Amino acid sequence: MPGAALPAEASSRDPLTAVDLFCGAGGISVGLERAGYRVLLATDWDAACTETFRYNFPDVKMLHGDIREISAEQTLSKAGLAPGELDLLIGGPPCQGFSIIGARVVHDPRNDLFREFLRVAAAVRPKCMVIENVPGMATLARGAPLREILDGYDELGYTAAFAEVLAAQYGVPQMRWRMLIVGFRRDLGVPPGSGFPAPTHGQLGIGDLIPNCTITPEEAAGFMTTREAIGDLPPVAAGQQVSAYDGAPACDYQAAMRDGLSNELHNHYAPRLSAQNLARIQALQPGQDWRDLPRELLPPGMQRAKRKDHTRRYSRMTWEGIPRSIITRFRDPKSGEYTHPEQDRTISIREAARIQSFPDGFVFLGTRSDQYELVGNAVPPRLGEAVAREVAACLRAQATHRLDTGNALRRRPTLSLTLAQPALPLDGV
Repeated sequence: MPGAALPAEASSRDPLTAVDLFCGAGGISVGLERAGYRVLLATDWDAACTETFRYNFPDVKMLHGDIREISAEQTLSKAGLAPGELDLLIGGPPCQGFSIIGARVVHDPRNDLFREFLRVAAAVRPKCMVIENVPGMATLARGAPLREILDGYDELGYTAAFAEVLAAQYGVPQMRWRMLIVGFRRDLGVPPGSGFPAPTHGQLGIGDLIPNCTITPEEAAGFMTTREAIGDLPPVAAGQQVSAYDGAPACDYQAAMRDGLSNELHNHYAPRLSAQNLARIQALQPGQDWRDLPRELLPPGMQRAKRKDHTRRYSRMTWEGIPRSIITRFRDPKSGEYTHPEQDRTISIREAARIQSFPDGFVFLGTRSDQYELVGNAVPPRLGEAVAREVAACLRAQATHRLDTGNALRRRPTLSLTLAQPALPLDGV
């Protein structure tokens, strides 16, 4: 049943309202509904995103199309809103142009889509607006995109703050970093730095851990492991699909992911592997990677590589480790640490969705290639839920946490220096 595994938490108050721009498969909207919001409207241009979103959220109105061609009036009319009524406008403009994964291109046409978010915000006048993106947007062109967003919030009459957050600190079994920019309309009197939830997992706070730096086992203590994330899912061979569970959940996270289901299992398809890749991963023990392979099993280009290069290629996961950030190429063992801890295959679409914190009742549609993209590009629902809950608390004058805006970059002095330098122009973007 569409949406059956996405129960919103009951509340004695009228639910807050939200609009989800650039909704993708619906990770943010899962989190919004879990936090008790009523999602009035979602937008996306991608056909597979639209199909999947509509299936899982049949009661949410949707605008399918290029946001640059969607007027603010359409947005208000479709959502049934007057300016100033909406509680939360939230979205993750496409981030590929900002991401450190792959080429970073200043004039990538996707880099200007945050301006469309601000254009809609100017007409909708939400009480709070949140942009979610990759940390790389803070360093591309010396932070020009981030500064333009912050200036845009200010010009529209919003207080704003930003922070890099780690999804693992919010109950997502994944070392995934995101940039959050949160702003409240000034007339509400919400202090700057509000809306950032305090971490619920691990021992450290926002800013104590930073991207692309080693995190020690002590610092990661309390994060959810691979075993907790996917240990209950049944075996499946590469190129095959299994459609039923074969055992009970073994921890609270697994039980929560299976809530509302009987025995049906969706999207548990393991990508097909070439004979060469199958031989490579068969030769690996948990925790090993390409450096542990016999030279004759390596691709020709990697036979000449230095041992310090490509350190996570062909990595086999460990049960007690914390999964790496899910990307759209998780089907390919050379992309990183996406090989199952025991079985000779890369992780299934459902396992990747579990690591992203999508409940098992959330069904991904489209081609298999579409499904890899949908899962890899999604916002982790549990991270979206944490942000949505704290925003709700702020709007109800019950805030539980406030970001130390003067100290949020204490471990990122280079980022502070970058943002203090003149930005590179984004002309033509």
